[in-house]
Amino acid sequence: MSDPARVEVIGGPQAAADLRRWADHLPAEVAKAAGPFAERVADQVRARVPVLTGTLAGSVESGDSEDGGVEVSLGDGVDYAGWIEFGGSRGRPYVPDGRYLYPTALEEQDQFAETAAKAAEESVTRFSWSTPSL
Repeated sequence: MSDPARVEVIGGPQAAADLRRWADHLPAEVAKAAGPFAERVADQVRARVPVLTGTLAGSVESGDSEDGGVEVSLGDGVDYAGWIEFGGSRGRPYVPDGRYLYPTALEEQDQFAETAAKAAEESVTRFSWSTPSL
């Protein structure tokens, strides 16, 4: 006769292995979902930077980062980009967090969290989970 107080867990090691595999898989899923989000942030930054020639706005880019995520950048190859973004000389006050890129990204952090959470939820349903045998 079996002991009614005894609980037997089946598939614990498989579940742990599955969770590790899913955790390894998740960053790429979130990055894929965040690509359009990053492009939307880049569009907002382009619209906010001052425009004289359009060079600075044209330097705003979004793409994949080296660590597997996404990024938005401003000013690559534009000598005055740092001065426009941060100031610090010739009558432009220094703003440590910048005027355009970081503040725009900060405004969108809740939307990014929703995007990442949705990607994680969708990833769970598509993931190939093990089925332990009895």
